[in-house]
Amino acid sequence: MYEDMMKDVQENMKPVVDMAEINKKAAEKLIELQSRYVSDFVNATMAQMQALSSIKDPKEAIDLQVEYVKQLETRLTSVAEEEMAALSSAKVELKAVIDKSFEGLGLKDMNYFEDLSKFMTPATEAKAAPKAAPKAKPAAAPAKKAAAPVAKKAAAPKAAAPKAAAPKAAAPVAKKAAAPKAK
Repeated sequence: MYEDMMKDVQENMKPVVDMAEINKKAAEKLIELQSRYVSDFVNATMAQMQALSSIKDPKEAIDLQVEYVKQLETRLTSVAEEEMAALSSAKVELKAVIDKSFEGLGLKDMNYFEDLSKFMTPATEAKAAPKAAPKAKPAAAPAKKAAAPVAKKAAAPKAAAPKAAAPKAAAPVAKKAAAPKAK
């Protein structure tokens, strides 16, 4: 019984293991491409520095620098294309594993990402849309109008106190600024 259960677990986890292996291979390829590019970049930079150290003419140095930048651009473009190819290959392999794992479930014709985006778009729009202020009920409006003047009168002394203190504190600073400095 234990062996049957382990066999079922291994069968059910096979797509996950396959996907992890595909991701591992893709990561190794990307790391190898980046390592090679960095190594080439360092070597090219050292060679460029040596070439520039022996040149006396500024125009020749500029021409050499322009050529160097063009070579770097070509190498970077090449590496980027190889990386995109590796990522595309991994995507195709992952899609094949996913399709194969859903094959027996009868869900092959469903487009999961499209269904998910249909769900996410309204949810995102609802979250991003500003909330409209709720309309006040006619019966509640008179009570709010009557309470508003009382609230303003109660809040007025508190608001006035800081304003009165501000000119007193600013007066010594103004006097210092206006006084002539003696040397």
